[in-house]
Order: sequence, then structure tokens, then C-alpha cells
Amino acid sequence: MVTSEKKYRIIDSPFVSLLIALVTGGVLPFAFAPFHVYFIAFLSAALMLCLWLRATPWQAFWQGGFFGIGLFTAGASWVYISIHTYGGASVPLATLITALFIAVLVCFPATQGLCFAGLFKKNSLIIRCLFVFPALWILWEWLRTWMLSGFPWLFLGYSQMDSVLRGFAPLVGVYGVSFIVALIAGCLLLLLIHSRSVVKWTMGFCLIIIFVSGAVLIPRQWTKPNSPPLPASLVQGNVTQLLKWDSHYLPSILTIYASLTAQHWNSAIIVWPEAALPITPQEIKTYLNKINQQAIQHHTAIILGIPIVDSSTQRYFNGLLVLGSPGKLGVYLKRHLVPFGEYLPLRKLFNPLLNYLHIPMSDFTPGPKQQATVQARGIPIAPFICYEITYPVLALHTIQHKQIIVTLSDDSWFGASTASAQQLQIAQMRALETGRYLLYGTNTGITAIINPQGHLIATAPENKQTVLTGSIMAMVGKTPLMKWDYFPLIIIGCISVLLGFWRPYK
Repeated sequence: MVTSEKKYRIIDSPFVSLLIALVTGGVLPFAFAPFHVYFIAFLSAALMLCLWLRATPWQAFWQGGFFGIGLFTAGASWVYISIHTYGGASVPLATLITALFIAVLVCFPATQGLCFAGLFKKNSLIIRCLFVFPALWILWEWLRTWMLSGFPWLFLGYSQMDSVLRGFAPLVGVYGVSFIVALIAGCLLLLLIHSRSVVKWTMGFCLIIIFVSGAVLIPRQWTKPNSPPLPASLVQGNVTQLLKWDSHYLPSILTIYASLTAQHWNSAIIVWPEAALPITPQEIKTYLNKINQQAIQHHTAIILGIPIVDSSTQRYFNGLLVLGSPGKLGVYLKRHLVPFGEYLPLRKLFNPLLNYLHIPMSDFTPGPKQQATVQARGIPIAPFICYEITYPVLALHTIQHKQIIVTLSDDSWFGASTASAQQLQIAQMRALETGRYLLYGTNTGITAIINPQGHLIATAPENKQTVLTGSIMAMVGKTPLMKWDYFPLIIIGCISVLLGFWRPYK
């Protein structure tokens, strides 16, 4: 039972409800980096819940669609920059491709609204707000992680890196924190609209319990050091995309990284960014051998990004090398490639488009799912290249039994947009979920060192040629999330959905 209908009649207008949904989605990105207004996530989710509770299935579909238009236009339209500025597409074509990209993503919140209003309309208000809504929200985030290659961006849980809810991340991961955000939205809405005082008091008490529990969990240390403090340096070459793939500029690139590295041989680990050297190892053997010998001499591990070719098959990989060991070089091949940026899906259909865009190194092969453990100074590391770090399950399984996380990226593709800050925030969540230090090396920024609590302990200024140095430690032990995976959350989600199908006897 809720309060007077007159108070909420205005949102029943189709135009007004769609406008509210559009604005609600449009402001949600401000909950994430670089803005960090985390409470917007609660309000946005609560507003969408309010709309969907009063909507027919198809009204909820369109409301979810308009929410998605606002969310992904404001929060992810930076893909336009890479398509137009660096891909060479005209303004109309780049706009069309970006619009199609957003249109695909919009299908997720649209179908989420359709499902919520279509399948669970007859349930009690409390069950829909506290069980069905949070469960469906994380289910659709999970679907967005892997369907059509996946786009695991702008999940509600990431917005809480600066709130007390971050305390739950080592237990339930980003999906679990998203569930809690949606649950808080349900509690807030019931607190506002339910007519029974006992429900209002209960919701208020639940909110207090949630926030206090998160605050209590924050100081908890789930992992422990397995090494003394190690100096680590991250080289930010600041080579623009327009120069990086110009063969005439290659000698300058080689000099930049060699000279910046030479000043930091006292570091235990030195990291170069993704595709720091835009040429295969076979073509610069002398250069790499010299760097490798220097690294061995100084007892330093150098982790660098470089395209790797399999000479027997002529297949190219987006790769990572570890120098500094007298034995065989450590190698990692990127497993989850960026569609259209690193490989071409439906090649016969889209090949003319890729030829037109002229995106360099856009025909990579994904690396095998199972690869040999990469070590730096004898420490097993969990390597990720670019947006691989944004896939929660892939990252969780990769980090098992590893002691340091290393992510190489090149966010210069997205210019001065929010993309680099958003991805760095996601990397912070990975460090917090697993209780590991994370070295985040980029070409133009934001280069950073993240501690096991997910805090940025050092960052380099963007768009500046520099070296960021800080202290890290190898970490051992497992957070509850690493021990249990997402199975407890899956069980909670299934129970919540089943409650949504339960009809009490009258």
C-alpha cells in the first residue's frame, strides 16, 4: 500500500516519464570517475524503480531505453573520438557508428525494464523493490559483460569506490556492490512512498545497517605482504597516436623508453605501456637484447607492451613481454580483444569499414585462454592489457595465486574524455576485490599505482612524458570473493528472482 496517487500522477505521463528516464540516465555517469558523486547512483536507480513500478511492460521498455540513451551517451560516447580523430572517419560516419554502438547498449536497460514490469507486476511492492529489482539489475550487468563481446562499463558498483559500500567489494565484488546499491534504492523508495510506518522504520533501519556494515568492513585486511617493499617505476612515454604508428618516428620512440628507463635501474619492476614499442620483437632484436641485458645486470624486471607475431602462422597478437630474466622471456598474449579496434567480427560484412577507418594493428588474434604464469623478479603477476581489466570474472580467475596485478593500457585513443578515469576506477575495484597492488601503466595517462585497499597511492600527470615511481609489495592470501567466486551472489540472485515468481495464497 502506498501514499496518495495524486503525488505521483505526473510521472504517468508518457512524455514526462521518458524525459525523467533520459535525464536519470544522463546524470548517472556523474556518480563515476572523474566526478565521484557516488550518491547519484542511489537516486538514479530509485527513480528508475519508481518509473518501472508504475509502468506497463512496454512503457518500462521505452523508459529503460531512454535511460540507456542518457547513460551511454553521457558516459560512453568517447568511442567517437577514436573513430573520428584516430580512425579517420568523417563526422557523419563517426556519429553513425557511435549511435549504433549506443543503440546496441540501450537494448540492455530496455529489456530489463520490460522484464521487470512484465513478469513481476503482480508481486508485492516490498518483494519487487528489495528482491526482484536488485537481482535483475545485476543479472543485466552480467549479461552486458559478455553478450556481443561485452561492455562491462558503468556498473553501479564502480561508483561506490569513494563510499563506505566499498567495504563489501572484497566479499561480493562489483556485482555484489551493484546489488547493494540497487537494494538501497529500493529501501529509499519504500521509505518515501509506503504508507505503513512500520515499513518506513524498517527501511530506515536497513539503510543504517548496510552503511554501518560497509564502514566496519573497510579496515579489514584480507591479504598480507609476501615481500619487503619493492620500488616500481611506470614509464609514461606520452607518444601521440598520430606519431606512434609513423615508422619515421620509431627511432625516437625507442630512444624515449630507453632513456627514461635508464634513470630508474634501481627499481625492482619497470612497466612500459600497451604497445609501447609499435613493432614486433623480431624487428628490434638488438634493441631488446640490450635492454634485457641491462635489466639482468641491475636485477630489474621490465614489463612492456609490444605486438607479437607467430612466425609459423603469421598471426599477430597484442602482447606483453617480461625482460630481466637470464632464461626465457616471459610472454603474455591478450585474450579479450576489442571488436573493430583489435579484430573484426563478421569480417565479410565489416571489412570495407575497417579498410576505410585505417585503425593500426586492428587484425589481432586472441591469445589462448590458458597461458603460462608470467613472473617478474620471481613474483607471479596477473597481466592484463587495456580493457581486459574491466571483465570481473576474467580478472578474478586470472588473479588467483598471483601476487601483483599489472595492467598496460593506451588510453590516448580516447583523447581528453572520461574514458581513462573510468577505466582507472575499474582497476581500483580489481585491486580492492583481490587485495593486491596494481601497477597501471599507460601511454599518456592516467598512470597510477593502486594499493590493496583500492586507493591511488601515486599518479602521474596526464599528457606528460614522465616516470612514476612508488613502493609496492607482493601480496598473498585470498579475499572472500577469491575463495567463493560469485557463487553466493548467484544463489542470492536466484532466490530473489524466485521470490518474484512466488504468489501468496489468498
